[in-house]
Amino acid sequence: MASATPSRALPKSNFHHSIASAPTGISVSTSLPTEPTRDSDDSGPPWQSSSFTHPDHVIPPRSYAGFEDLVIVCCHAIFHPDVSSPSFPLCGPHVESNWHLAPFQKSNPQTGKLGEHETFLSHISAGIDALLLGPSSNTSLLVFSGGVTKSSLTSLSEARSYYHAALAHALSQGYYNGGPPRDLYDEGRILLEEDATDSFQNLLFSILLFRRTTGFYPKQIRIITHAFKSKRFLDLHASAIRWPQDKIRVHGIDPIMSSAEYDETRKGEERFGYAPWLYDDLGTTELLSRKREQRGWDMAKVEELGYGLEDSIKLLLAGTLPETLPWDEPALSISTEAASSSAA
Repeated sequence: MASATPSRALPKSNFHHSIASAPTGISVSTSLPTEPTRDSDDSGPPWQSSSFTHPDHVIPPRSYAGFEDLVIVCCHAIFHPDVSSPSFPLCGPHVESNWHLAPFQKSNPQTGKLGEHETFLSHISAGIDALLLGPSSNTSLLVFSGGVTKSSLTSLSEARSYYHAALAHALSQGYYNGGPPRDLYDEGRILLEEDATDSFQNLLFSILLFRRTTGFYPKQIRIITHAFKSKRFLDLHASAIRWPQDKIRVHGIDPIMSSAEYDETRKGEERFGYAPWLYDDLGTTELLSRKREQRGWDMAKVEELGYGLEDSIKLLLAGTLPETLPWDEPALSISTEAASSSAA
């Protein structure tokens, strides 16, 4: 997958690898490089020779020790400016035309309705703040969750576009080179989950990404999304995967709404957002499966998402609720101990 942003200027090497992309648990050779042969005509240090080649950089695997909390920002649209373009710093994330929005998300000058991209920026800012402020800031990882849902318009995922929007917002505030979002991404504390096509997948796939990244399942989950979707996540999605009720919370941020807009939004959520999941908690029947397919979901991704994980997770991804799950109490502590042993 292509890098989210151009690489920083680093000393050139034939074997350079970015630490930001070094996967956890990969062993790297620590053998000493052989002494390079000096040209007889070169009188300076060997590294100044025209024929000198840098040896392999020894990069240790990233450590996620101490990270136990998961913050999920559910993505709902795509910020589309090209992050590699020299004009990217001029592409303000508050400009509605820089977003691919659904018709109901767009502003309406006649009624005074604001574009919902402003709400999405609030979600992004809340996610970044969760890693910088508060008592759990040093133990949290942030996941932007959202797949390639508008393939007819762009190959960009919602998750990656949210990260780009975070960069654009930081640049608009005067930060050089992307500011805190870039630093957090390079540190491996911002992760991109690029397969989810609905709210259930936002939750499940983000949990699995946390597990693949750290070797553990999270102890606490904070979901940043619309406040009117709180019941859907807490009452339906968390219950569907038997996630402990005291280990998940919703940080709800709604669009700015009039009384009429609020009533319309609430009724729409109850009918189209909440009700379908009452009768199909895993999203496997025709209605919800069709919605996933329309947004680009491919069941072939299940094997990749479950690779290296527990058999019960593979069943869950395939649409079957297993008898036990890794986070079932007291299975959560057992799974954590097993993951710790395998990581060691």
